[in-house]
Amino acid sequence: MSTLKGTVDTVIGKAKEKVGYAVGSDKLQAEGAAQALKGKVETTVSKKADKVREAVDDATDKL
Repeated sequence: MSTLKGTVDTVIGKAKEKVGYAVGSDKLQAEGAAQALKGKVETTVSKKADKVREAVDDATDKL
């Protein structure tokens, strides 16, 4: 997981959602919303994992 992939999924998902709304496709709207949510989760998890890695690195540097 990476923040870049999460950001890309979020942007593409939001675009799909808007296109779905514009063309009246509930299915495309739902797919876009799901992809955008997935992207937000990926980004959040990746940021948290980075913080954990930094904390572990800091702790091991002190040993």
